Amino acid sequence: MRISDVARAAGTTPRTVRHYHRLGLLAEPRRLSNGYRTYELPDLVRLMRIRWLSAAGIPLGSIAAMIEPEPIDAREPDDFAEDLSSLIAEIDRKQRVLADQRVRLEEMLSARRAGRVVSPLPVELLSAFDELIASSPTDSVRHVFERERDMWELVAISGTAPHELFSTATRLLSDESDRKRIVDLYRRFAALAGREVTEAAYEIANLSCELEESLAEVLGDVPTDGESAGVGVSVGIADLVPDPAQREVVVRVAARLMSGGSS
Repeated sequence: MRISDVARAAGTTPRTVRHYHRLGLLAEPRRLSNGYRTYELPDLVRLMRIRWLSAAGIPLGSIAAMIEPEPIDAREPDDFAEDLSSLIAEIDRKQRVLADQRVRLEEMLSARRAGRVVSPLPVELLSAFDELIASSPTDSVRHVFERERDMWELVAISGTAPHELFSTATRLLSDESDRKRIVDLYRRFAALAGREVTEAAYEIANLSCELEESLAEVLGDVPTDGESAGVGVSVGIADLVPDPAQREVVVRVAARLMSGGSS
């Protein structure tokens, strides 16, 4: 058989067969007196084995060792079996990733079909923020809540916070009395914009304490570690607040939460 014949019989192309030659997976066939290479049955069998292993997901670089494995010796590690186990483990990992991607895509599709904004936040928490933003008494407060929603999205995307954190925040923001208190806190936070840190020191100190208490309510008994306890500290939340007076509040609250409220 010529290269085109053996390639067709194996369901591949002459270019692929030549590639296997270059990799040393398939020996060069003997040449006839006219200079043409001729492939025989053992060549086709080996080529089919290479294709079979490749179709199973085995990298070409590993096929040489797998196509002619050494005899099993119970006294020595079985590299062939270990390679197969590693490939299976990688497939399992990819399946978990794909399953997670499918769940996320289905959630996005449901949100889109329902006319909602596609967001990493749970629907209930996103709705609570939408209501807060829509009912904000001033533009400055509305901008603060929009930024707060974006911060929570960063936390959700980072995957550092447990689900209980978002459900607790949703309950807090959905309670009418708590919502009024939170709106007042953020109104005072918005009012700090443009003021000097030293001139607003009293308001900064009081607001920091009250915000820390409110955030502590959100955290409650939610299991957290040092990174997630600050609700976004791991992504440099303070650096994302441009106003110095407001940034001072964020820094103080974050420091208290990271230290367990001891400062």
